[in-house]
Amino acid sequence: MSIYFQDDSVTLHLGDSLDVLRTLPDQSVNCCVTSPPYFGLRDYGTDGQYGLEASPAEYVETLRAVFAEVRRVLANDGTLWLNIGDSYSGARGGPRGTTSQMASGARSVANRQTSARYFGLPPKNLIGIPWRVAFALQDDGWTLRNEIIWAKPNAMPESVTDRLSTRHVTW
Repeated sequence: MSIYFQDDSVTLHLGDSLDVLRTLPDQSVNCCVTSPPYFGLRDYGTDGQYGLEASPAEYVETLRAVFAEVRRVLANDGTLWLNIGDSYSGARGGPRGTTSQMASGARSVANRQTSARYFGLPPKNLIGIPWRVAFALQDDGWTLRNEIIWAKPNAMPESVTDRLSTRHVTW
């Protein structure tokens, strides 16, 4: 853990987010912009990495712990911007991403699953990770102000043929 970059107006830290947050003083941050690893999609080859928890519930609990620290360090007028994607329960029981940008490592994570159902969800179900996280953070006292749609008019094509593509079109 170290300071990655610092100038007169910004400091960027490098390290495990929970470890870094615990070193920061209360109400010392004006804005937090983050995109944690999505649940079950990539194996970065690091012990304790976020996103490879054993279940969606464990993933949500991991993020709750992180955002409890974010809340502690945010100034009273501070803001949190959270970009979080979703996953589908896979045909082999593992999660599948909502974009075609999954790396081969993502597929290997999903292929390690052997059950025909994924945490009680039949294959091809959207797991609802962003909703689960949002509701848990609301339960912790956060205020959900907006859902911002990431409009991708030129998104990568997806190979799925039995659901709509994961993009939002503007007219």
